[in-house]
Amino acid sequence: MSAFLGPIHHWLYNKIQLQQEIIDEIYLLNQNYDLALETECNIRFGFFENKPLEEIIDHCNLHGWLQDRVSQVEYKYAYCVTTLLGKYPETKNSLLALLNKKGIHLAITLKEFRLNAEGIYKAINDNLLDGMPCDHANRTIKQSDSEVVWTRELCIHTPYWEEVGGDINIYYELRDAWLEGLVSELGYSFEKVDAKTYRIREVEIS
Repeated sequence: MSAFLGPIHHWLYNKIQLQQEIIDEIYLLNQNYDLALETECNIRFGFFENKPLEEIIDHCNLHGWLQDRVSQVEYKYAYCVTTLLGKYPETKNSLLALLNKKGIHLAITLKEFRLNAEGIYKAINDNLLDGMPCDHANRTIKQSDSEVVWTRELCIHTPYWEEVGGDINIYYELRDAWLEGLVSELGYSFEKVDAKTYRIREVEIS
């Protein structure tokens, strides 16, 4: 890969930062409990330096550096959720509410753009971390102003969750809560067609 730092690198780094924001909010939630999640994550997976990309990236190894940061936040997220639920199962509703609220907050920042279904789908891809761009984790089945249907071709999250003893189904429950918050706040309907297929659709006014 070229040492030139381009828009795609900033795009991916922004998604890494957004996942770290969710992890930071789980740290805050954990303050009500007795788990040293942040300390343990930093020991196991390394400290996240939230600085401008050009100041910290390895310009001789852009792809490798970004892949390492993707893995770092994937591990931290899986570890935090799995550890918290393992000792305090009752926190699941709090985690679902947290992710739903994050989706709503993003939607509020996007309302001025009056996004259609395609725009909302782009916002999802611009904010949810699904591995590296070359992974092609999702495939669009149908796409128009009023409706987008897509399917998950590859789950790049499973290895991280399995390694920390977690349940990948929990990851998708939390992800769906985020999607529901985002899409509903923007005035569209979100539907999980099956385990791997999703639909955003314009709400029909009867």
